[in-house]
Amino acid sequence: MPRENRRGFFLMYGEAIKTLQDELVALVGIELARSVLFRFGWKNGQGCAKEMGLTGQGDTAIANLHEIWTEMGLARLVSLKSEGDAHTIRLEETLESSFEGRGCDFTRGFLAGLLSGITNKPHYCEEEKCTSRGDKMCVFAVQRKI
Repeated sequence: MPRENRRGFFLMYGEAIKTLQDELVALVGIELARSVLFRFGWKNGQGCAKEMGLTGQGDTAIANLHEIWTEMGLARLVSLKSEGDAHTIRLEETLESSFEGRGCDFTRGFLAGLLSGITNKPHYCEEEKCTSRGDKMCVFAVQRKI
């Protein structure tokens, strides 16, 4: 494939997300930093799905999410439950779990972007529980945006 038609991937160590978060907080404050990290995660998740050619709806979308999540190493997937366009994802050992109670905004965005890219329908994600705030595991609710 000619170089101009390829997009590359690169690995980033987990601490880089914390460094990015710290810099954003210092520059623009916590609320805007959280929004930027969510959007950065969303764009990364969507881009990964597109670049890897992952598409599908329903069970196929969930199988693709499970496959790429395991390969990415962003966290340990504990469980994934789906009802229609609503998904509950339980994770342990997320990259952001040691970020002093700030939550997993990059991970939240990545999950929403990944499902958006796979299904070609916009999704949003809320973090219901987070180990950085003392919960046993991180729990994310991902839903299709209407």
